[in-house]
Amino acid sequence: MKSSSNHLHQVISVCLLILLSLTNCSPPEAEIPEHLNELENLVVIQPNSEPASSIEFIRDAVIDDRNATKTWFKDITSGGFPFGGAGWIAGVEVDDSGRIYVGNRPEKTIQVFDSTGSYLTNIGGEGNGPGEFKGITEIRIQSNQLYAFDFLQFRTTFFSLDSLKVDDVKNAYLSRSPDVEELTGWLYNGNKLIDDERFLVRYMDEYANANVGTPRYNLDKSRPGRYYIVDREGKVVSDMLFELKSQKIITADVGGRHLWNMAPVTFLNQPLVSISDDGHIVSANSEESLVKMYAPNGDSLRAFYIPIEKKRIIREELIKLYGEGDEENENLLIHAELPEKWPALGDIILDDENRLWVSTIPDSEDLSYDWWVLQDTGEFLATFRWPGNRSIEKIKDSYLYARETEETTGLQTIVKYRVEITQ
Repeated sequence: MKSSSNHLHQVISVCLLILLSLTNCSPPEAEIPEHLNELENLVVIQPNSEPASSIEFIRDAVIDDRNATKTWFKDITSGGFPFGGAGWIAGVEVDDSGRIYVGNRPEKTIQVFDSTGSYLTNIGGEGNGPGEFKGITEIRIQSNQLYAFDFLQFRTTFFSLDSLKVDDVKNAYLSRSPDVEELTGWLYNGNKLIDDERFLVRYMDEYANANVGTPRYNLDKSRPGRYYIVDREGKVVSDMLFELKSQKIITADVGGRHLWNMAPVTFLNQPLVSISDDGHIVSANSEESLVKMYAPNGDSLRAFYIPIEKKRIIREELIKLYGEGDEENENLLIHAELPEKWPALGDIILDDENRLWVSTIPDSEDLSYDWWVLQDTGEFLATFRWPGNRSIEKIKDSYLYARETEETTGLQTIVKYRVEITQ
């Protein structure tokens, strides 16, 4: 009996020790993929890390003048293709006085609002003359000027922030076939403004081709993009900064039609690029939670990795999120072969202090994002959850500007929040 009692005492002691060790130990750190071991200056943010600060958003102003925002809808038109809508927005910018500038693609103009959200005026309009646009695609503020890039005319118009009049117009000669040996046969496929003289340009070896049954059909192929810094004369002035995968395309044959997603969608991989006010660059493939940062001259600075568990794709959830009320989207989502999991990232943004804001997609039925705010040195500042109908467009001077969508109508507006980060 004594022997049995001693044995029971030993078992209880071992169980207590195990329980004590479990309660005192931190959760195990997630493993890092082997291919990341070669990266220099890699900062790993463990999912169980404690942020240094807390973050709060105080609603400050709303742009809700319906006369000015009547064309602000989630999509301009589906164009008869799944996910084929072209977004109306060509960017949000804010000057030092707090005035808000909104690039409006369908109206071919830039709308100006004061810091409270009240409408002030329009800049530009449709045409070929100075200050007019055929296809405004991006706006940017630097050095007391507002830049507006017109893709169809391949030129940048510079407006004075004092007078809102045209200061200058500069053409861009971004060649479809750059004179660089490693890019022989590669084609221009879009650009982003870095500053008044330079662009970040993406080149691809072939454009998307949906001619089913022909040798040129390539929607089932990976078509990576290579990114370089290019000046206005079309000269490549950097080595390749990085290579990103093209947007993932899913296809299906329905009723004699070949369907595919025309535009990027959140549940499929897409290349992500953001450029800060002073020209710093960050890039990522959304399928992996790895973000790389570059100096304005293209030099690699560091990389950030958040080893998160990716959300499993459930077809019924996608149909509910994207297919209801849209027959083309629903047909594609019902019949296409889908990836097993969502991408890791939703978006990446650099604010005016070069802090990195990274959104990840948590495991939830409704589309929402967990945002991580990092110092450019890698310090984990804060985290917060944000609903999927709020797209963060700009962060400047401790204010965040979000494009918010009314779920039932698709009508959008810009909401200004004061950001408070406290330790």
